[in-house]
Amino acid sequence: MNTIFSKFTFILILIFTGITFSGTCLAGEKINQSLSVETTGIVYVNIPRGLVNIQGWDKPKVMIQGELDDTTKRLIFKSENNKTFIKIDTEGQQHWGDSSVLSIFIPQQFKLRFKGIDTSFTLSKLNSDIEGKSINGDLMVKKSHGKIKLSVVSGNVTLIESSGFAKIESVSGMVNFSGDFEQAYLKSISGDIKADVSGTDNLTIKNISGDTQISGQAKNKAQLELSSVSGDILYKVTDELNAECEVVSQFGGEINNQLTDDLPIEGNLNKKTLSFISGDGSGRLSMNTINGSVSIEKIINE
Repeated sequence: MNTIFSKFTFILILIFTGITFSGTCLAGEKINQSLSVETTGIVYVNIPRGLVNIQGWDKPKVMIQGELDDTTKRLIFKSENNKTFIKIDTEGQQHWGDSSVLSIFIPQQFKLRFKGIDTSFTLSKLNSDIEGKSINGDLMVKKSHGKIKLSVVSGNVTLIESSGFAKIESVSGMVNFSGDFEQAYLKSISGDIKADVSGTDNLTIKNISGDTQISGQAKNKAQLELSSVSGDILYKVTDELNAECEVVSQFGGEINNQLTDDLPIEGNLNKKTLSFISGDGSGRLSMNTINGSVSIEKIINE
């Protein structure tokens, strides 16, 4: 009797102190669980399918709420040595039934590592390192700060109202970018890229066959480098641009300059080059394409 009572007491202590939750869950089960944690640490999130919202807050605990995937075999939710793990193991039929719909709350200063397959993630109010990927889902990060690294195969990536350092890679999805960043790197294979450059000191964009469009007033001394293979590049300039500008189309793509009276020079193999200084020339703008077209448009605010 004493042995049974001791085991029961130990289980209750685990539950009420929030040390770990791990075990078999019913498919489609609604959950509301939390663990007490330190104010700094790292969270690993692995959700193979679903809609996941991860939000930072000022409480020393991690909470998960919502409904599990219909194919859920087990939910792992545990914390040890400043590391918290949230993982869903599913049955073999991962495309059957409803997927997970979850809200996860973590301390704002926690680092986050996440991944999914058919999973869309929305992240907000996080103030440390963020790194994650999904194959088919969309990724959105807003109102966050730190080192932000995102990658996706066929979903869209949106990074807005954020700051720090960013690296975004997409195969076929669209990339939408804005914020106040010291350095940012955006890359797409066949998806379009749209970026507001007004808050970024150093921006590099590489696009293979998708189109690239940037807008906004470049910061003084900003370094902007855009390149593509067959996609078009468009810069919609607002207010004054202070930069040394070099525009190159390697094999005959059109160069359209509405910012100044400077005209492109044609060279060997139909290569076109346009070099000019805009404003005080304190920054640098490089736009290079293999056989796409490049346009610089002056937007007049009425």
